[in-house]
Amino acid sequence: MSLSKVGKRKMDREHRMFQEKWEQAYFFVEVKNSPMCLICNQTLSVSKEYNLRRHYETNHSKNFDWYTEKMRDEKLNELKKGLTFLQHLSPNANKISDAAVKCSYVISEKIARASKPFTDGEFIKDCLLSAAEIMCPDQKQAFSNISLTGNTVAQRVKDMAENLQDKLREKVKSFVTFSIAVDENTYINNTSQLIIFIRGVDENFDITEELLDMVPMRDSTSENDLFLYVEKSLEKFNVDWSKLVSVTTNGAPVMVCDNTGLVAKLKSKVKMFCKDAELKSVHSIIHQELFCTKKLKLEHVMDVVISAVNWIRSHGSNHRRFSALLEELDAQYGNLLYYTKVRWLSRGMVLKRFFELRKEIDLFMSSKGKSFPQLTSEDWIRDLAFLVDITTHLNTLNISLQRRSQVVTQMYNSIYSFLAKLSLWETHLAVNNLAHFPTLKSVSRNENDGVIYIPKIVELKIEFQKRFFDFKHYENELRLFSSPFSINIERVCEELQMEVIELQCNTILKTKYNDIGIPEFYKYLNKSYPRYRNHCAKILSMFGSTYVCEQLFSVMKLSKTKSRSQLKDTRFNSVLHIATRNMRPDIDSLVQKKRGQVSGSKSKEQHYERRF
Repeated sequence: MSLSKVGKRKMDREHRMFQEKWEQAYFFVEVKNSPMCLICNQTLSVSKEYNLRRHYETNHSKNFDWYTEKMRDEKLNELKKGLTFLQHLSPNANKISDAAVKCSYVISEKIARASKPFTDGEFIKDCLLSAAEIMCPDQKQAFSNISLTGNTVAQRVKDMAENLQDKLREKVKSFVTFSIAVDENTYINNTSQLIIFIRGVDENFDITEELLDMVPMRDSTSENDLFLYVEKSLEKFNVDWSKLVSVTTNGAPVMVCDNTGLVAKLKSKVKMFCKDAELKSVHSIIHQELFCTKKLKLEHVMDVVISAVNWIRSHGSNHRRFSALLEELDAQYGNLLYYTKVRWLSRGMVLKRFFELRKEIDLFMSSKGKSFPQLTSEDWIRDLAFLVDITTHLNTLNISLQRRSQVVTQMYNSIYSFLAKLSLWETHLAVNNLAHFPTLKSVSRNENDGVIYIPKIVELKIEFQKRFFDFKHYENELRLFSSPFSINIERVCEELQMEVIELQCNTILKTKYNDIGIPEFYKYLNKSYPRYRNHCAKILSMFGSTYVCEQLFSVMKLSKTKSRSQLKDTRFNSVLHIATRNMRPDIDSLVQKKRGQVSGSKSKEQHYERRF
C-alpha cells in the first residue's frame, strides 16, 4: 500500500460533516466546505464540534449565552442575511475585506502612538458599533467586520513596526552621512535600557531622524557591553561605518572615558574603515546646561521654598485651608506648585508662583504656628527674586534647545547667544541696571542690589565656557555651514577654500541663501561643490543633544506602567517604534500582504485573518 493512499484515507477519516445544529449552538455556518463564524467571520480548517465550541466559548459566549432560543434564532437569521449580503457583493467583496483590515491597522496605529493598552481596541469597536447603530444601521455589519481584539491589535502593531524597520533599513542605504545619539536609563522593573537614535542625510539633503534600536541590558552595562550593543544594532541595518560622523551621549563616564568608553571604541571602529575619518563626540548640550545651573549655589533659597510648599501641599487640611485663604484674599493664583528634581524645568514656575504668593504663605504659616523667618527677611527675598529671574532665563534657553530635529548649529547659536547675554547682564548689574531682572527690580531697595549678584553671573559664564569648550573646537566647521557667505576664507580648511570662494562669488546662490536660509538652502546647492556639500551633510546629520532619547524614556514610562509591567519586550518595542517614529507605516502594502496570505496559504495565520 502506497504512502499517498494511507495519507488520503487518514484525511478522509478525520473529515467531519458540518451539522446544522451547530448553527444555533455556536453561530457557525459552512462556507466552501469550511465552518465560518457568523459573529467575527473567522474560518476554521476542520468541521469538528470541539473546535467550534472552543472558538465560541473563548470569544463570544459572554455576549450570547444569555440569549433565549427564540432570540438565538432571530440573531442567527440576522447574521445569515448579513453574510448573504456580503456574498452578493462578489466584485466588491475584496474591497470590503480590505477596508476592514485597513481600519484595523489605522486604529491599531493610533492606539500604539497614544501608548494605550491593546485591549482598548475592543472598547473602540464597541463605540464604533454604537455609533453605526444610530448613524447608519444598514452599515453596522461592515463595522462589525473590523477586528480589534487585544491579540489582533498586538499583531497589527508588530506588523507595522516591522514595516517601519524595513523602510528605515532602505532609507539608511541612501545616507551619504549619518550620526547617532546614545543614552542609557533605568525604568520600570529596574531594567537598564539602551536607546540608539540615528540621524542621516541623503544626497538631496533630506534628513531622517528615527529610533534605530532599543536594547534591554539585564546583566552588565560596562563600556565593552555598550559598544557591542551599539555595534550589533548598527550592523543590523548594514550601515557604512565610514559615513558615521558623530556620536552624542549624556556624558556619563561609561560613554566618554578617554580610552575605554563607548566613544573611544566607536572612534577605533570608524578608523578601521576610513583612516582619515574623525568621529566627533558631542556631550549633550541640554545636559551641559543643567550642570551649569548647579553652579548658582542658591540652595538656601530653594530648600526653604520646597520645605514650605511640601508642608502646605502634603497635608490635606493645610492644602484645603490655604486654597480657601487664597480665594478669600482674591489672590492672583489659587494654589502652589510642586517641584521635583526630575522635572527640573518646573523650578522656574514653582519659584515664580512662590514669590507672587510669599505674603499669603507667610500669613497662613504664621497662623498655624509654623514660622519661616526667611519669608520676612529682605536679603532672602532679594535672593529669591534673583533666582526667579535667572531661572526664567535658563528655562527659556532650555526650551529652545528641546525642539526635536534641530540642526546642531541652531543649538550652538542658542548657547553662544546666552553667553553674550551673561556678559551684558554682568555689565548692567555693575551699574545696578535691572532691566532684565524684573523680579529683582521689584524688591530692590538700594543701588548695590545688582552688584551683589555679579559673582553669580561671572561664575555661570565661566562654567558655560568650560562646559562648551568642545564646541569651540568645531566652531569654524559650524560657522562654515551656517554662514558660508560671510565667513573669513582664512578660517576655512584648505581643501574647502576653492569651493567656498566660488560659492561666495555666486550671486544667485547668495540670493537664494538670503531668501530661504538653512538648512533648506543646501537642497539648491548643485553638485559642482562636492566637498562643501559633503561637509554640510556631515554637520546637518549631527545630534546636538540626546533629547530624542529623553523623549523616548518618557513614552516608555507612559507605555509600560506598573499595571502593564508584564508587557513582553517584543510587543513593547513594537509600540515604541511606532510611537516615536516620524515615518509612517505603509498600511496599504500590509493590507495587500494579508489578502495574499488569505488567498494563497492554509496556515493558521490565514485562518486568523479570514475573520475580515
